Amino acid sequence: MSSNQKRSLTGFARSIFVLIPLLLGCSFFDSFSPAPSAPTSLPQPTPMAQVVNQPTPPLKAALPTHPAQRGPLPDRLQIPNIRVDTPVVTLGWSTTQNDNGRILSEWEVADNAAGWHKNSALLGEPGNLVMSGHNNIKGAVFRNLDQLKRGDKAIIWSGKQHFDYQVSDVMIVPEKYASIQQRLANAKWIGPFADQRLTLVSCWPRDDNTHRIIVIAYPVKQQ
Repeated sequence: MSSNQKRSLTGFARSIFVLIPLLLGCSFFDSFSPAPSAPTSLPQPTPMAQVVNQPTPPLKAALPTHPAQRGPLPDRLQIPNIRVDTPVVTLGWSTTQNDNGRILSEWEVADNAAGWHKNSALLGEPGNLVMSGHNNIKGAVFRNLDQLKRGDKAIIWSGKQHFDYQVSDVMIVPEKYASIQQRLANAKWIGPFADQRLTLVSCWPRDDNTHRIIVIAYPVKQQ
């Protein structure tokens, strides 16, 4: 392998880790990178969601841009069927360097609250509004996401204004021991999408966090 090829491969490896943050509502963090498109229909979960490998969404999508007139910020999340009623806080990310010199981008995780990813869509805007939360520590607000079923409702508040969503898909995907390709595919679910949707993410199961649970919901038209 030539020195130019080696430099090219090293640059590619670094770009993966720089580009990739995914949520993580768990006791540890990983790196991910987003990018979108409507998912294919998935099997309806029974009380314990099924572990499934999802097709990789297409890579074409622009990152969301927020004009001067932005939609309202979420400040409260309710999911009645699993008794969630929690504040929502804004989350960013930080970068760290590992022992090999790679730059890792890590999402913050909210304690005792759901966290809105600040580079995701706002309420009422087209795009993917992403929230993550812990499943077994510090409030464990997303502890029971795996009990959600298609048709369940999620309500996001901004002050006295509310936005209703209906669950469409509940996915559980391998993460801790998954290949980099699988982890990159997982991360795309929190990337930008052309449609308007809500994505909730946490770790799964509660005892070892080897997987990620991803819930997709779509707006319910107000009467």
